Amino acid sequence: MAMSSPTPEAAGQAYAAHRAHRGEALRRSALGRHVVRLAVVLACVLMLSPASGAQRIKMATLSPEGSPWDTILKRMGKAWEEGTDGRVSLTIYPGGVAGDEPDILRKMKIGQYQAGAISVSGLVDIHKDFTIFEIPLFYDSFEEMEAVLADLEPTLSGRLEERGYKLLGWGYVGWVHFFTTERAESVQQMQRLKIWTWAGDEAMGNWWRSNGFKPVALAATDILTGLETGLIDAVSMPPLYAMQMQYYKKAPYMADLPLAPMMGAILVSKRTFDRLSAADQKVVLAAGRAAQKEVFEQIPKLDETAIQLMKGSGLELVTVDDTEHHKGWVKAAEEFAEAMRGEIVPVSIFDEALAARGKFRRQQAASGSGE
Repeated sequence: MAMSSPTPEAAGQAYAAHRAHRGEALRRSALGRHVVRLAVVLACVLMLSPASGAQRIKMATLSPEGSPWDTILKRMGKAWEEGTDGRVSLTIYPGGVAGDEPDILRKMKIGQYQAGAISVSGLVDIHKDFTIFEIPLFYDSFEEMEAVLADLEPTLSGRLEERGYKLLGWGYVGWVHFFTTERAESVQQMQRLKIWTWAGDEAMGNWWRSNGFKPVALAATDILTGLETGLIDAVSMPPLYAMQMQYYKKAPYMADLPLAPMMGAILVSKRTFDRLSAADQKVVLAAGRAAQKEVFEQIPKLDETAIQLMKGSGLELVTVDDTEHHKGWVKAAEEFAEAMRGEIVPVSIFDEALAARGKFRRQQAASGSGE
């Protein structure tokens, strides 16, 4: 049987139905693509949320690989991983591979690294209040420094948070001594030498210069080269660090004059810390304080051991204590401290530290008289 041709009206209706069906199919397809995109976005959000996914924290430091500080930091990282069931892990980049401390802080700002074990020089770049640990002969002992630090912590940790850092624990590199390429006992003899100062700390360099010294600013990573080439003749460093970095082989004289504690801090960017769950934050903080405790207990003893080991390898101790030279250093230090107040060290933190030091000394005197 022959089929009749459709009427124009029927053909039009069929075409309209086809277009409607195709439009619905396209709408469903577009909706499907939208749902897929939304699912991808949600997955990314969930990966970044505090309660889910692993947070790998990259930490940079000048501490040499295998050094006591490096070992303690690795133990801290292990405690993070175990305490958070793997949600937080730590990878350490030691020995200045990330650059000098200004480089480390800059890279933390842009998120290339999320944490750093930073010395006092880097802390001063964050806030000038940390110059309180750069005053020569301001502290008589490690115990005195520790007591002052405890009183100053609310102020100093607050300064760090204002700048986007979370304090996990304090660090300690050791008590700074002068290591020189030739014997130097008096202030006048030291003023003839080219003394290393931290690159970038222009205020401190200018202060040394205005007090008759010859500062030469170098990155910490360039100290050994500076000693080898004669660019510098003296470096102020704790004994343990000087041994680890082999500075004493080029500067074999150490003045037996503890100048100042080289402090530091274990920092994580506040942005990274705030992404952690409350439970994981507690683990990270507790491990940071445990690392601080280890550093404070171990490093003073290791400093003494380092001096003996270096003496066995040619280091000569230049005696300054109980001599006329010592009186000259003490007098100069008192003048330096007075000159630094307001010029280098902010007045508020200087006075707060002075009050804390006075309180500690009164307590020590009272306990001594009561024995």
